[in-house]
Amino acid sequence: QMPRIFPVWKGAKIVENFGEMLTNFFDPIYQATLNPEEHPELAEFLKHVKLFDTVDDESKLDSFDLSTVPAPGDWNSGNPSYAYYAYYFYANITAINTLRKQRDLNTFQFRPHCGESGPVDHLATGFLFCQGISHGINLSKSPVLQYLFYVCQIGIAVSPLSNRALFLRYLENPFPSFFKRGLRCTLTTDDPLQFHMTDVPLMEEYATARSVWDLSATDLSEIARNSVLTACEKEEANALLHNDDPNVTNIPKIRLDFRAQEIADELDLLGLAPSQK
Repeated sequence: QMPRIFPVWKGAKIVENFGEMLTNFFDPIYQATLNPEEHPELAEFLKHVKLFDTVDDESKLDSFDLSTVPAPGDWNSGNPSYAYYAYYFYANITAINTLRKQRDLNTFQFRPHCGESGPVDHLATGFLFCQGISHGINLSKSPVLQYLFYVCQIGIAVSPLSNRALFLRYLENPFPSFFKRGLRCTLTTDDPLQFHMTDVPLMEEYATARSVWDLSATDLSEIARNSVLTACEKEEANALLHNDDPNVTNIPKIRLDFRAQEIADELDLLGLAPSQK
């Protein structure tokens, strides 16, 4: 997880510019991918890494326009926008994944904190550059972006107990609406030591959601399935989608058929051929 706090590192004279910060973060990963024998500990660690995240106070207003901003090596004052961070993370992760695929190594997803607060253009950034997002509750403010996340089945990991403490009353959380509409949303935790009361925080999220929103066992099973699909690479997710066993997932076939048909109908409405889905 990378905090979006470039001015802090700049002020501490740890880096001179944003490009140097990116180099400090990503160059060891490039090196361990290209020359694992020279960096055995990092190379082994990366085998167990699934994703990269960025986090900071999203309520700060910033610009979605990247057309007039300097290159990373020339950025030496102020904090770049959310979109600026996301683009350069996406670009580096994509390049690293290409190298790792060539070497038959595991690859990484980019799943940042996104849409918990602040401008909805953060969610547009997430749609463009990310395989999934954490929070995403501001999608309720943008039907268009909510629809795009739905038809593309981009994973949304929501933390209602954290949201309640920071931004949104529990009963006002849009999670149940997202779920009923078929978005690929799931429940997760966020800072369990701060926002949870038990030593099984994820179970706490599921139990609270079931009680407050009257979710059925089938609902909870589908939410858990969404979590697995969000965590998987695209090929793994597609394999799971075509091999669902109700005896394993606890989700009746009729529920999964309904979800699949709704997506197919929307894609057909948009004129997307099966090969484009």
